[in-house]
Amino acid sequence: MLHHISFPASDPYRVARVLAELTNGQYFEFPVTPGAYMVNFSDAHGSALEIIPADRVWLPGADEVEVGSAEPTGRCSGFHVAISVPVSRERIEEVGAREGWLVRACDRGPFQLIELWVENRFMIEMLTSAMTSAYLSFMKPETYGSWLQEVQRSDVALHAHH
Repeated sequence: MLHHISFPASDPYRVARVLAELTNGQYFEFPVTPGAYMVNFSDAHGSALEIIPADRVWLPGADEVEVGSAEPTGRCSGFHVAISVPVSRERIEEVGAREGWLVRACDRGPFQLIELWVENRFMIEMLTSAMTSAYLSFMKPETYGSWLQEVQRSDVALHAHH
């Protein structure tokens, strides 16, 4: 069970406010470092997003994790997360347009989702209630494993013809 994840943002307050809106959650200051925020989804799993300033990093302190300073790295990163949200595709698109963030509906084959590019820097894949069941069905180990075998067989067949 994934309970929370943290990621950097140029404007953590704005990002927290928008993500709280899209998750029907609440946002709070996160006292780990000045300017950090936490979005609580108000669900049974304690799901949350921690948003820290882009110039902060987690460091292994003497006794436990500490926050240090660092130069922000590049515009985009390998970070992304997929979350289920209680709002519609239209609402996500409306909020993304209001914030000036890229939003696009995508068909990943076995399931659909909406990419919300927070600050146009990193992606949160959002699954509306209508999209979640297909994702959950696909991500069962046996279903994903079968799909992966099919992809590998198709890939081998494709390369055998060249």
